[in-house]
Amino acid sequence: MTSKRPRSSWQRFWEGAFRLVEQGVPSLALFVMFLVVVYQVFMRDVLTKPPTWSDELARYLYIYLVFLGAAHISRKHAHIRMDFLPTRLLGRSRALLLLVHEVVIIAFLLYAFLSGVTFYAFYHKIPSPAMEMPSGYLVAIVPFACVLMLIHHGSAALGLIQSLRAR
Repeated sequence: MTSKRPRSSWQRFWEGAFRLVEQGVPSLALFVMFLVVVYQVFMRDVLTKPPTWSDELARYLYIYLVFLGAAHISRKHAHIRMDFLPTRLLGRSRALLLLVHEVVIIAFLLYAFLSGVTFYAFYHKIPSPAMEMPSGYLVAIVPFACVLMLIHHGSAALGLIQSLRAR
């Protein structure tokens, strides 16, 4: 019978931080996005004076919601996947296949992170059309979410490596 090791205070801290960033912030973004869209519809349809900034803010919030949601789903390993082959394999061969899968994801995330940093460097001084804030704020979520996903997939890869060494 194996018992689970108690989690350290650092592990509890990081779990709470990930929960806040990946669940709390998107929940707040969804709520604010809802309020902004309702306000925009009211101003457009009732007062016939739609604000110019509301559409852009709702778009920014939606993009943040999508990327932080992707990070959360990565932590839960709940992305849609084709598991025909992994479910047919057992033991070491299954762990090896899953490790290759994680390595491919990590490689893609590294590429996406570097692309996101490049986009941020290009766009950070260009003002957005309606709100006139730096457009870099829009693309900053890409490298940030990639870092979160790299942590989750890196942790999964390390776990697979440990399980392969134990066999």
